[in-house]
Amino acid sequence: MKIDDKIDNIFSSIRDRLPQAFNFDLFKVLYLLFFLIIYISNQHSVEKKIREISILEKLVEELRTDYITLNNNYMFSRKETEILKRVKNLKLQSSKLPPEKITVEK
Repeated sequence: MKIDDKIDNIFSSIRDRLPQAFNFDLFKVLYLLFFLIIYISNQHSVEKKIREISILEKLVEELRTDYITLNNNYMFSRKETEILKRVKNLKLQSSKLPPEKITVEK
């Protein structure tokens, strides 16, 4: 028995069990199955994208907190008192005299 004969036997047995009002056509079923498969694959791809977006949002938030922390540390290290603490080992001191403005005449 060939495969085509087996398929025909299966479909004929399904047709016998269904009411006559239900017009059973192979192309309609295949058409429905085709779009069902497309729908399912679309849902899977959407869920995959949502998971990727969630992972990337967590990464962006982590990088943002790192940036803020580094920026705050940098701003803190630029203060005059912090600079004086670091250069104390080099025997440098802050000047007691205010800076002088030098003007050049042409």
